[in-house]
Amino acid sequence: MPLVILPVACLALVALAAALAVRPSRAAHRPDAGALAWLVPPVAALVALVALCAFGLYVGEAGELVACCLAALLAAAAALARPRSLALLDGVAGRMGLKPGAGRAVVAVLALLLCTALGFLAIELPYNPAALQIAPNFALIQGLIILGALTLGLFLFQRHGAGLALGVVVCALIGVAQFFVKSFKASAILPNDLFVLGTAAAVSGSYVYSVDGAVLLGLSCALLACAACTVVAPPSAADSRALVRRTLANLACALAAFAALWAGVTVPDYFGQLGVGMEYWYTLDYYERQGFVTTFVAVAQDLPVDEPEGYSDESARELEAAYAAAYDETLGATEARAAAAEQFAEEQPTVICVMNETFADLSTLEGASWGYAGPERYASVDDALMGGELAVSVIGGGTCNSEFEFLTGIPLAYVGDGKYPYSLYDLSDAPSVAEQLSALGYSTTAIHPNYATNWNRDRVYEMLGFDRFLTIDDFAGAEQFHSGVSDAETYDKVLELLEADDGPQFIFDVTMQNHSSYDQGNIGEVERYGVDGLSDYDNGRLSEYLACIEESDRALAEFMAELEQLDRPVVLVFFGDHQPALSSIVADALYPDEDPSSLEHSLRTHETTYFVWANYDVAGSAQVSEELPTSPAYLAALMAEAIGVPLSDYQKALLVAREEMPCLSLVGAQGADGTWHELEDADALGAAYDDLASISYLEFASKLE
Repeated sequence: MPLVILPVACLALVALAAALAVRPSRAAHRPDAGALAWLVPPVAALVALVALCAFGLYVGEAGELVACCLAALLAAAAALARPRSLALLDGVAGRMGLKPGAGRAVVAVLALLLCTALGFLAIELPYNPAALQIAPNFALIQGLIILGALTLGLFLFQRHGAGLALGVVVCALIGVAQFFVKSFKASAILPNDLFVLGTAAAVSGSYVYSVDGAVLLGLSCALLACAACTVVAPPSAADSRALVRRTLANLACALAAFAALWAGVTVPDYFGQLGVGMEYWYTLDYYERQGFVTTFVAVAQDLPVDEPEGYSDESARELEAAYAAAYDETLGATEARAAAAEQFAEEQPTVICVMNETFADLSTLEGASWGYAGPERYASVDDALMGGELAVSVIGGGTCNSEFEFLTGIPLAYVGDGKYPYSLYDLSDAPSVAEQLSALGYSTTAIHPNYATNWNRDRVYEMLGFDRFLTIDDFAGAEQFHSGVSDAETYDKVLELLEADDGPQFIFDVTMQNHSSYDQGNIGEVERYGVDGLSDYDNGRLSEYLACIEESDRALAEFMAELEQLDRPVVLVFFGDHQPALSSIVADALYPDEDPSSLEHSLRTHETTYFVWANYDVAGSAQVSEELPTSPAYLAALMAEAIGVPLSDYQKALLVAREEMPCLSLVGAQGADGTWHELEDADALGAAYDDLASISYLEFASKLE
């Protein structure tokens, strides 16, 4: 297709060049510097179209390409005709008895309204197949916000059309960005993504940036706005004093527009009254139904951590103390716990935690029906202290949030979805297993074979009490697999750390190799899997992902064999941070009768796996790989309890709450009987849910103020 439609864009460029060559003979109507500046957007667009076609990155139909070329030519023609058009408008205004300023003001208002509509479409068309079906109440909110922003731009640019055109171009860029996020991660852009643009850029190199016709339609809207805005300009000022007065008046209007816009986006009651909502485990669906801007602003209003109803620091401290006392009288009073505590005091085993990128057992998604049995070596581990399902809060991304829950023990259910604590908050006073073990004499090391600034880890790890952080700079020449440094190389680095230091260590290893995308074709021949209802392309991605898990499985088995040979006690905690985004596609195909936004459906794709294993006989433990479903926020406390680490009151409270609520994530909470409940179902959630909300707020959110 690109070879067929490439000439369309080339012909458009030729036509534009010809138009430039044939200039009007009258000097008054020749393109001035302003007109030539208006040529930049259409020329840039046409060059981009030629490049997309030439490199095979356009995968849409010819019709959208032709439409985009025509929009570019229209914008170019409007730019070239700008002097004549302005003169014509002034002449019409004069014949109607209007002053030139009044005539141009009318044109500016009409252009503002047109650009508002074009900006709306420029955002929605690239990613949203239901762009024209957005409900009127949501469309009204989005339209008013865009109108306010464009009004601000108009007056900031002194009533020149460039302010309007730039605003619509920004809208188009937002739409394109959302298109790629949807394509790569099947999710929506959230407000706090703006704080982690560096991380996004660091992991973006492996993606293929192809676009379809919908993206070109969004671009066409921006080009049409450029065409309309060429005739938006104030009349020349009579003198310098008039220019100063007009400049100040425009700035005052810009300030008023900003104040109105700010008030409109910071008063959440209006959004709620108009029905704006959000279920964070299915954000894309809400963006498509409510509009990008409407939903984005609603999510931004939800960023602060909500204080539990009736909360006070004093009552939360009393509650935590009561839970800690309950632990000491029950779970902490067993012979097994006493034996483990005594052994830990003597042995102080090294603790290694591996959070494996996108490691999950997709055989839970009806694997038998499509021939997948899961990671076999991993499943064969039968001497772990515990293991099983891990109910996580994220899918396809947000690695740092699983990391945050594990290291701090703070459930994201109480922080709120769409939030990345690593990027938004100062974690210096947050609970931390690294700081806990450091206080017991452990050296603490974090490992991630990528850039130190990803998810602000260079700052966060220091806040959480890590002594050092090994990054991509410490893996020069390391073996690469799929999307980065191999798991095996990180395990070799862990073994090097153990060899260099006989003392007790806490090592937290965040791996990289299994990171998306899964259409890279860079790991050779892979076993082919096929799920009915998936395209060949998606089955290919699934097969590549599972090949990555197979390699992780192999490397983990070799690592555990090395640890078994060590003449020192070592505990290994291994877990996956989240499932790949393509799991949602697989689940939709395998369970077509389920509502994709239902609790049951979401739980399928928000589950990974974990185990806690030791290379020595842990006192008080049978070490028979007891099945113990849990969540990342509980996992460090469970590990610490099992091997005898002295527990904080907060960890004791977590473990007591877990008796009533074994799993807790942003998707829901599981009761002691195994039944899952949505977090909004307050009547079904037990007392432990509310109690833990207050205790975790005390330990985390109350310290952020």
